[in-house]
Amino acid sequence: MTNAPLPLEIDAHGLHKIQTEKLNAAFIDVRMPWEVAQAPAGDSPNIPLNQLPQHLDQLPKADHLVIICAHGNRSMMAAQWLRQNGFHTAQSLMGGMASWRRYQEMVA
Repeated sequence: MTNAPLPLEIDAHGLHKIQTEKLNAAFIDVRMPWEVAQAPAGDSPNIPLNQLPQHLDQLPKADHLVIICAHGNRSMMAAQWLRQNGFHTAQSLMGGMASWRRYQEMVA
């Protein structure tokens, strides 16, 4: 049996499933520090997109490496780049923190 590759993007429902099932996941926030200060993403490490190449050795190994940004654009670029550089479990949070907030409001 082979493991199917993870999709490049994960939606808010998929992220919720990862959290509730306590799967082996790690999160990286690629927003700028001022954006994180306005709307933190829990205890996710903040490595701005333009600094990601210098911090590859600090990235956690996980079954799901979820990349977060504000709306999903920078996280998609980061996930694509990370996959090209050996991080095959990198996934972009589709719609970013904006979609995560909407999802949380919807299920609350």
